[in-house]
Amino acid sequence: MYSFPYYIVGQEETSILRNIHSNYPGLEKVQRALDEKDQKSAKTAFLNYFQQKENLYIKVSAEDTQKLKKEFLQDAERSLATADEISNRYFLFRYPWDMEKTNIPFQFKKEIDWEANPFGDPEWTFMLNRHRYWQDLGKAYLLTGKEKYAKTFIKQVTHWITNNPISEKTKQSSWRRIEAGIRTENWIKSYEYFKGSKHITPEFLQMFLNSLAQHAEYLNEDFSKFSQTSNWGVLEFQGLFQIALFIPEFKQAETWRKNAIKNLARTAKYQILEDGTQWEQSPMYHNEVFHSFLNVVLLSQRKAIELPKIITKKTRAMAFANIAWQKPNYHQPLLGDSDDTDLRDLLTTAGIVFMNPTIKSRAFPEADYENEFLFDKQIKTASKNLEGQVPDFLSVFHENSGDLYSRSSWEEDAFYSSLHLKRLGGGHAHDDLLHFSLFAFGRDYLIDPGRFTYLDNKWRQYFKDSRSHNTLAVDGKPNSMYATAWSNVFDAKEEGVFTRTEKDFDYAEAINTAYMRLEDPVIIQRRMLYLKPDVWLLVDSFEAGKNHTYSQFFNFPNKKVIVGNNSVTTSYEEKNLVIQSLKPVNISLQDAWFSSEYNLKKESLKAEFSIEKEGFGSFISLLYFPERSIVSFKKIPVYNRQDKLLLDEEAEALKLSFPDKEYTLLVAHDASDELTHFFYVEGEALLGKVVLVEINDNTRKVIVLKP
Repeated sequence: MYSFPYYIVGQEETSILRNIHSNYPGLEKVQRALDEKDQKSAKTAFLNYFQQKENLYIKVSAEDTQKLKKEFLQDAERSLATADEISNRYFLFRYPWDMEKTNIPFQFKKEIDWEANPFGDPEWTFMLNRHRYWQDLGKAYLLTGKEKYAKTFIKQVTHWITNNPISEKTKQSSWRRIEAGIRTENWIKSYEYFKGSKHITPEFLQMFLNSLAQHAEYLNEDFSKFSQTSNWGVLEFQGLFQIALFIPEFKQAETWRKNAIKNLARTAKYQILEDGTQWEQSPMYHNEVFHSFLNVVLLSQRKAIELPKIITKKTRAMAFANIAWQKPNYHQPLLGDSDDTDLRDLLTTAGIVFMNPTIKSRAFPEADYENEFLFDKQIKTASKNLEGQVPDFLSVFHENSGDLYSRSSWEEDAFYSSLHLKRLGGGHAHDDLLHFSLFAFGRDYLIDPGRFTYLDNKWRQYFKDSRSHNTLAVDGKPNSMYATAWSNVFDAKEEGVFTRTEKDFDYAEAINTAYMRLEDPVIIQRRMLYLKPDVWLLVDSFEAGKNHTYSQFFNFPNKKVIVGNNSVTTSYEEKNLVIQSLKPVNISLQDAWFSSEYNLKKESLKAEFSIEKEGFGSFISLLYFPERSIVSFKKIPVYNRQDKLLLDEEAEALKLSFPDKEYTLLVAHDASDELTHFFYVEGEALLGKVVLVEINDNTRKVIVLKP
């Protein structure tokens, strides 16, 4: 299958030296030894060369250890603890960006079984074979100088290479293409910590580089349509790109590099939408892709490699997508298959790579622990001295992916909400069309439930289900119909997406056609009005011919919820959210689950507002914080030009009164073909489908939200 000759432990040695460029700068001693047919001296000279060559990634030295121990004490202690655990074959996957974290440790009593699956989840096996933990062995070696960590690294690498030949079987586990791409970064970074160790022998280096070359040949052999349009392709070919730069001495390296760049450009074109989001509708996987492209841009800068403009452009756009959806606590939203992860480390890297003040404003003010190892003092000083600049925008609508992110400010105490208006993503997307989330006062109030597992079982179905999101339902049915962990037999679709963002308010609406599949079809529409900084209105309507039960769901991160007077209220000691229905509804609190990360779930509650109606039905829900906003509310009548009182199915209006201002919102549901766009509310004519009237200091302002 592979044209490259590999060194296999326990078999006759095939020297890598015949696969390097004989005239590569710095390898003169190697070539002289080869000319003299002195293989031993050639290998030693090659090891010396590799020990002295500039690192690809790691830019700190033993001289920096005191600073690391002092300024990053907890991080350093965690690295040391992890290194000791790995030395004892004890595995717990807890890094912030681990795609599938674990909470139950597992220890191999004897040798590591790289195909092991101790908990019945193949994701555990995949995590084991990504080798992120070897970086902590390297950090421990740098921090302590103890050779035991180098010996552990060499032993485990040797054991992995010896026991993991490529086969059709291992291609489904330790040699999945995505694992091969991911671990190249971890191998290269880990090796750079250890390269000066006396335990790194010419034989180990030969085996190590041969395996990396084998990875490169394997990754380079295929670029399927799946990889072209999946996060897999980016992770695969960023791995190939790294290998090509790490061992440019190899004759095949230039081919690897060119193919990697060509294929990465193609993935950037296909996968990264114009609004900067990765199409799979999962911030978690957006950021796996973002991290990979950041690696490519960073290394191309260091090696003076000119990249296709689309790679750099799309990588920068991905950084700004992160800024747009970043919650006030700096975390990513849990949309789709995502964990509640802090974005600042990635944005710190991006801020340094692009030296961009806006990106820096949403990152750490200085290099964090991970970035401390990646950049030299000069770059870190320049980044530290770069003054952050608050973004010149607040609310953002990602038009391609269909998400509206609203915020009151860029401060940590800001109010923040999101509304998911389109169904686009693949297997990592959830059944969350029209899902609404809310964050304020440094905490989540209304949440996306997370992902918990990828196993095809009831929990995968539960966490993907529309009723586990803050969405709408008809007759208790989900929006989409689940098939497997990665697919549905029926997908909800949107129509009529419309948004408007202004200084004082945001407005959005969309139709969900999911229930047109019913024998008696039902059209549902959600309209959201955000009155900045801290009041929201959800107007949800249903149109049908026969009798149905209509539901509105609100999911909370815990059980601190009580039912009040036609309302639901959180029950914290202070700063509570009220969800007040302005129309009579039935309210029930139901047991629910919240998963802030893979393999972790905790009990929570969800509220269901429901009504049973024949034909048309609607909810009008006011969300506010009584400690901040004193508001009274009432539903008011709407008339046509003939002074006929209109039915709810034709048009509805409501009034919100605050101490210093008053709002009236008119919504025309267009249930009657005879409706004109002129409506009379409190004696005043209004023209439009959705109209907001603001009265402030005796000044009346009419805002047509939707003509």
